[in-house]
Amino acid sequence: MPIDSNKVYKPRYPRESKFYSVLSRYFKAFLNDYDARFQAQYGYLRPVVSDAIYKYLDCGNFTKGFARVRCASCGEEYLVSFSCKMRYFCPSCHQKRVLMLGEFLKEYVLSPVAHRQIVFTIPRMLRCYFLYERKLLGKLSQCGYATIKEIYQAALKRDDVFPGVVMSIQTFGDLVNFHPHLHALAAEGCFNEKGEFFPVPRISPMAIQKLFCHKVLKMLLEEGKITKKTIQLIMSWQHSGFNVDSHVYIDANNRKGLEGLVQYIVRAPLSQGKILAAKDKVVYRSKINPRIKSNFRIYDPLDWIAAVTSHIPDKGQQMVRYYGYYSNVKRGKYRKNGITPEYLNIKEPVLSSKEYRRRWQDLIKKVYEIDPLICPKCGGKMNIVSFVKEKLVIDRILTHKGLPQACSHSPPEEKKAPAELIRVACYD
Repeated sequence: MPIDSNKVYKPRYPRESKFYSVLSRYFKAFLNDYDARFQAQYGYLRPVVSDAIYKYLDCGNFTKGFARVRCASCGEEYLVSFSCKMRYFCPSCHQKRVLMLGEFLKEYVLSPVAHRQIVFTIPRMLRCYFLYERKLLGKLSQCGYATIKEIYQAALKRDDVFPGVVMSIQTFGDLVNFHPHLHALAAEGCFNEKGEFFPVPRISPMAIQKLFCHKVLKMLLEEGKITKKTIQLIMSWQHSGFNVDSHVYIDANNRKGLEGLVQYIVRAPLSQGKILAAKDKVVYRSKINPRIKSNFRIYDPLDWIAAVTSHIPDKGQQMVRYYGYYSNVKRGKYRKNGITPEYLNIKEPVLSSKEYRRRWQDLIKKVYEIDPLICPKCGGKMNIVSFVKEKLVIDRILTHKGLPQACSHSPPEEKKAPAELIRVACYD
């Protein structure tokens, strides 16, 4: 029986992407020129940046090791290279994290109640403080949760309840510019110590915005980043630059929509599909930017690398945080006390954390609707038979299969983007 070629899994080849092409060609020049060219704008070169670049350039590199997948029926075999696992940088590896987190939150964290997305943004003149001092991003997240908590408690007129909030810290705008802001996924109500849920009425975004503005300015003042004159200047503007958007609402029964929203708020800073050209210049297209009234931006390659790497979190920095009822402490306390009302979603994970990360087959099926363990030749069942890490064995297998063994970072040949896509900007 012939196998549909559209349903056959094909291993990815990161080196064929435009993103890889730019990094492999210019990463050495970027590291050498960083202090003179980019330190004033982005701060000192963080160690995590160079580590991320080197790891990404080896992502999908067969010379670094691979898994062997073989069909039990006909003996057909292919190799699956190891990944770099870099978050918020490698488009493929971060997407795996996105899918796992979306499924995990839907199944084991988010209660089956209505949720609302609340987006907090700050003025442009304050964003530089979060670029140079990354720990302030965590304090910004705390300001966001404190705002939601106080507003919800005031709406219910009681202080013995607390909301359930998952907060995602994002540092990027549509054109990969540095734009720190928060995406809060908040239950549309509060919980008490017994696990009872109390819905809140629709709250005006302006009320949330005013309280958030107060808390952020107070935090920056206490951190010594701004003065009272700066606060007076911002408050004197007709539009302070603070903004809150809370129009996205997810019904309690829309679990699939909830999972999709989680994936959106933790997405990668860039999309490879939006890179139109990547040789002497990088052309990146997104939706219309209202400030510059354009849907694309043309970068010098080194400027592009500097912009993209500015969104890499520091080592150990948590970019997704859990507050209130959704915090690890509260969920553990409820589980320990056996409080499991039918409207709460307190479950024990079926898989361990290691097993959950290894669900490679399920993730491929979820994204591409293709089973990577179906033989492309006979349609039989394939299995992972071994993980190859020894260099001598790697070289012998690659030689046998006629695959390249050189570990160079030379880029592939570039194809020019269609002229009509980059000739002029698109205005709103």
